[in-house]
Amino acid sequence: MSFQEGSVPRRRAGTSGEGFGADFLVLDAEGRTLRGLNPTAARIWALCDGQRTARAVAEQVASEFSTDVGPVLTDTLRFLAELQRQGLLDEVRAPAGAAPLEDT
Repeated sequence: MSFQEGSVPRRRAGTSGEGFGADFLVLDAEGRTLRGLNPTAARIWALCDGQRTARAVAEQVASEFSTDVGPVLTDTLRFLAELQRQGLLDEVRAPAGAAPLEDT
């Protein structure tokens, strides 16, 4: 399955992310380090709470990093698919008629 802009990404139960100085690492449910993330990827990870669509995540990131949403959406969808492939992320269904969350 690949993420679309209306997909709702959620970090898989048991996964975690932690910043260590300038580094941000993501651990799988077994505690293995799978990814070192740059600041943009770390922010995407933080926004994957099962409440926002992939598009809403990309819009938030584009706003925070003062850039155009188009390329950010493309990169976000690709990154979400990679996190899912590595077993770190699931796609959940948004409740019918639910509006995406704004900022947290």
